[in-house]
Amino acid sequence: MATQLPQFTQRRMMRKTSGIDRLATQFRKDVEQLTGEQQAALTQYQASVAEQMKPFEAATQQYQAQFSEYEKQAAAYKQRLGAFEAALADVRANPTITRTAYERVARGKVFGKEYGHYDVPYTYEEARPVPTFTEKAPVAPTAPTAPTIAAFDTGGFEQRREALQSGLQRELGERKAARMAAVSRRTSRPMLQGA
Repeated sequence: MATQLPQFTQRRMMRKTSGIDRLATQFRKDVEQLTGEQQAALTQYQASVAEQMKPFEAATQQYQAQFSEYEKQAAAYKQRLGAFEAALADVRANPTITRTAYERVARGKVFGKEYGHYDVPYTYEEARPVPTFTEKAPVAPTAPTAPTIAAFDTGGFEQRREALQSGLQRELGERKAARMAAVSRRTSRPMLQGA
C-alpha cells in the first residue's frame, strides 16, 4: 500500500506542476499553430510552383515530340551519309574506269568507195565522277529551360519556433530560479520551515 502525502504537500506540488503543465500546454498549442501556418504556406508555395511549371511542362512535351521527329530525321540522314561515304571510299579505291571504244577503220578504197570497214577496239582510262553530298544535317530542337523557382523560405517560421522555444526555456528558468530563491529563503528563516 502506497503512503499518501499530506494534503498541503499535494497542493503545493499541484501548484508547481499545474504552472508547468499550463506552460507546456500553451507551448504545444503555439507550436501546433505555427506548424499549421507553415503547412498552409507550403501548400500555397507548392501551388505557386505548379503554376510556374505549367508552361515549362507544356514546352517539354512539345520538345519531346520534336525530338522524336528529329531522331527519325537524324537516323535517315545518317543512313544517307553512310551510303555517300561508302560511294566516296569506292571512288578513292578505284579512281578510274577502263572504257572500251571502237574506231571505224576502212581497209581500202576502190574507185573512191570504201569497202571492208571494221571497228577497231581500243581502251582508255576515265576518271570516275566524285559523288557529292549537299544535304544538311537535321538540327536538334532546343530543349526548354526550367524556370528559376525560389526555394520555400522557412526562415520566418524557424525564427518564430526558436522564439517560442527560448520563451519556454526562459519561463522555466525563471520558475526554477524562483523556487531556488524560495528554498534559500526558507533555509535562512528556520521559523518558516514547517509552513
